[in-house]
Amino acid sequence: MIALWIVGTILAGAQETRPIGGLLEAARKMEGRATFGVFIAGKRVGYEVEDQRVILWGGRPALMGVTESLLDITVEGTRNRMASREITINSLEGDGPVVYFSSVSEEEGEKVERRGVANSKGGLTIETRRRGRVERRDIPFPKATMRDHGAYLAWLAKGPKAGEKLKSWSCSWDKDDVDAAVERVVKVAAGRDGLCHLDERVDGAVTLIETTLTGESVRMRIGPMDLRREEESKARQIEAGKVDIIEASVVPLDKDPGNPTRVERMVLLATGLENFPAMGDNRQSAEPLGPGRWKVTLERDRGQGAAKPLDATERAAMTKPTLTIQSADPRIKALAVRWAAKETLPAGIAANICRGVFGHLRKTLGANSEDALTILERREGDCTEHTLLFVAVARAAGLPAREVGGLALGQSRGKPVLAWHAWAEYHDGNRWRAVDPTWNEPEGVDGTHWKLSVGDRDSAWLNLMGRLKVTVESVQKR
Repeated sequence: MIALWIVGTILAGAQETRPIGGLLEAARKMEGRATFGVFIAGKRVGYEVEDQRVILWGGRPALMGVTESLLDITVEGTRNRMASREITINSLEGDGPVVYFSSVSEEEGEKVERRGVANSKGGLTIETRRRGRVERRDIPFPKATMRDHGAYLAWLAKGPKAGEKLKSWSCSWDKDDVDAAVERVVKVAAGRDGLCHLDERVDGAVTLIETTLTGESVRMRIGPMDLRREEESKARQIEAGKVDIIEASVVPLDKDPGNPTRVERMVLLATGLENFPAMGDNRQSAEPLGPGRWKVTLERDRGQGAAKPLDATERAAMTKPTLTIQSADPRIKALAVRWAAKETLPAGIAANICRGVFGHLRKTLGANSEDALTILERREGDCTEHTLLFVAVARAAGLPAREVGGLALGQSRGKPVLAWHAWAEYHDGNRWRAVDPTWNEPEGVDGTHWKLSVGDRDSAWLNLMGRLKVTVESVQKR
């Protein structure tokens, strides 16, 4: 899921800058085909092919972009193959909005299809098909336009200096709000090699891009993934299933804290956290020790800390249904009634829902699902599926709830590590409380859970992959 998001097509630019010679000329400059090999741990495990052409759409010039992606890895020994194909058509009139979009993504036999068509309301009608269900919604035209593309080309063409920035937009078609703000910052201006080095930030995640001044990206790196421009015949020669994404992304520890369910408090010394915001709450704190160095204290969630009630706006946001959290669906509501029966206090309701989710889903790392109804139908998944179903059922029961993620104690090849993990938080009326429906911790998560993200639009944690180093200073057990 993460990997295919990472290798998405770059759409960016600023509204203020005038495109080179108009939208058609900018589109002509973008025409062509580019192929990237996708590398993890030094092995080519996938590819991305991007093709852009000026076409006639409804008798008028338009730019069509077609992107094909494949990733073939293992997840703790389970083979996982993800493929997608996306078509985007931009008008070359006005600001050049997206007037048509379609995508098909498939992972281990599970297919999701999306299609967006311009409507009479001044926007797009998006239709999503999965497992026999059809969902439709109307959205305004996305803020990412051809004028953005042209502005990006114009910005690069003038040879931006180190520190210069460009703000624009990209599209996230699977989100309630498809518009995602983009900020590009020049880290190294183009030198003799003709390459400009950029940081591109979307939803907190930074992609390191090497591009020519004519807009041809030659390398893109984010998290554990490295996309390198190659000849297509070479890029398609992948080492299928040769890299385990879990092993490639875990953070080794210098000592074993033991059984995580017994850990009440753990203190870590961490490096590699430059430009990452300290995230503290009622059960964790971070003390800065120097540039990129923190002393992190984690505690079991016992409902400790000062009361911080939600206001009406915050509560509404954390109880409403979304595209992926279908808490208003009768099937989700039925589970809420069943699992929350005879409980009146928030802690009791959340604990019962946590136990319900734990017992309802088969544990597997090879069944990724992006919405609660699909999880309910498949009845299997890893931490992301357990967390998403908990949040949906909790909201259906009237509890404010949200997804969180970060690191938690695990094992890799028999050695202690911090592994990337997801769990849930609910608000009990006074404060946010953390529970783990994957590991069946209904009264509160243990003292090895280190929260680094909140919600599905907080992806800054990807910036820590491959950089974060952690040692254990102390552990207190019960």
